[in-house]
Amino acid sequence: MTETPLRPETLADILPIIAEAMATQQPLAVAGASTKSAIGYPVAAATLVQCDRWTGILDYQPEELVLTVRAGTPMAELTDLLESHQQMLAFEPPDPRPLFGGNHQGTIGGVLASNASGSRRLTAGAARDFLLGFEAASGRGERFRAGGKVVKNVTGYDLSKLMVGSFGTLALMDEVTLKTLPRPETAISLTFPAAHFAEAQAIIASIFATPYEPSAAAILPADMAQKAGLSEVMQVVIRLEGFAVSVADRATHLLNRFDRGEKQGEAESRRLWQDICDTRLLADENADIWKISCPPSSGAEILATLEAEINSADNPYPYYADWGGGLIWMAAPSYTPSKVAFGSILRDAVAQHGGGFAMRVRTADSDQGLTPVVVPPFQPLDAGRLALHQRIKAAFDPIGILNPGRMHQGI
Repeated sequence: MTETPLRPETLADILPIIAEAMATQQPLAVAGASTKSAIGYPVAAATLVQCDRWTGILDYQPEELVLTVRAGTPMAELTDLLESHQQMLAFEPPDPRPLFGGNHQGTIGGVLASNASGSRRLTAGAARDFLLGFEAASGRGERFRAGGKVVKNVTGYDLSKLMVGSFGTLALMDEVTLKTLPRPETAISLTFPAAHFAEAQAIIASIFATPYEPSAAAILPADMAQKAGLSEVMQVVIRLEGFAVSVADRATHLLNRFDRGEKQGEAESRRLWQDICDTRLLADENADIWKISCPPSSGAEILATLEAEINSADNPYPYYADWGGGLIWMAAPSYTPSKVAFGSILRDAVAQHGGGFAMRVRTADSDQGLTPVVVPPFQPLDAGRLALHQRIKAAFDPIGILNPGRMHQGI
C-alpha cells in the first residue's frame, strides 16, 4: 500500500484513479476519515484513497427537512449545523471515538458506509432509512445518481438501501441527500430495577405497549448500571422525548404505573445515552467488542446458552443491551477458558435462538498466547446470501477494485 494516500478533490477526480486501478488490476483501499478502519478485514490493496476532502454543505432546506452534503463532511460540522436549526439526524449516529480512539467524529460518508445507527434506531429507523439520494462512482469507473432530493421519490431501484452498510465495496458516494427531523424540545430517562434479563425485557415490552411513546430502551446489568452511575442492580433505561409538557405527563403516568421507577433529568439522561449509544461502557475493556443483533425475545436465551457453554455461573463477560434488547454489546476475550474461539460459540448461540448476526467491531490487543483462529469479523454468509453478494459485487465492481475483502473474503 502506498505510504502517501491519494486525496481526490471531487468525484470526477476519482474516475481516472479507478480506471487506472482497473487497467493494472491493483485494488484501492478507500476511506474517509478512517475512524472505522478497524472494522472488518484489512484491505490488501496497493493504493490508499482518502476522500476526506469531499466536504461541504451543498443545500439545506430546514423547512423541508432535507439536507444535501458531500460525503466527507465531518459529523461535528453537520451536527452543529442541524442544532443551529433545532434539527437532528434521527437515527442518532454513534461517536466512534470511545471505541476506536482518535480525535475525529468521522464523516457522514463513513456513517452511511457502515450504517452506523444509535439508540433511537429502535423507534426512528436506521441510517439507511434516511438517505434519500446520492451521487457516486462505481468500481466500473462509472458515475451515477440514485434517489432524489425529496422525501417521496419512487423512480428506479432503491440503491440507497443497498449502498448504506456496504463499507465502500460497491461504490464511492459523494453528494448525499438526507432526511432530517426536528430535535425534541426535551429528553429525560426513567430507570426501573430488574432481577434478570428476561424480567427487564418484560418491563420494556409492557412500557412499549402503553401509549406513552418511549424513543429508546436499554438494559444495563448491575456492573454496567454501576459504571453508568445508576445503582448496583440491573436497570431498564427508558428515554422519553418531545415537548416538555408531554414528556412530564408521560413520565408521571409511567412512574405511577410501574413500581420503583426513578427519573433522570435532562443532563443525566443525555450523559447516560451517550454512554449507551457510543459504547462508552465497554470502551476500556481489553477484549474483543461484539455487536449482536437478535430478536429482543431471544436475548435472555442467548446469554443463558453462553453461560452454559463457557461453564460460568455468572454472566460470562461484560455486556449490556440497546434497542429494547435487540442489540447486545459484549466484551469478551478471543478465547474461552477452554481455549475455544469465543466468536464460534457466540454465533452458534445466536443461530440456536432466532438467528441474527454477531459482528466483531474491535479486536483485543492480546490473543492470550494461543494460535489465532480465523473468526470472520462479519457474520458469515450462507450459500444463498454469498451468491447474492457476489452477483451484486460483480454488477458494481466486476474486477474487485473497491475495498476488496473488507467485509467478506473473496468479495
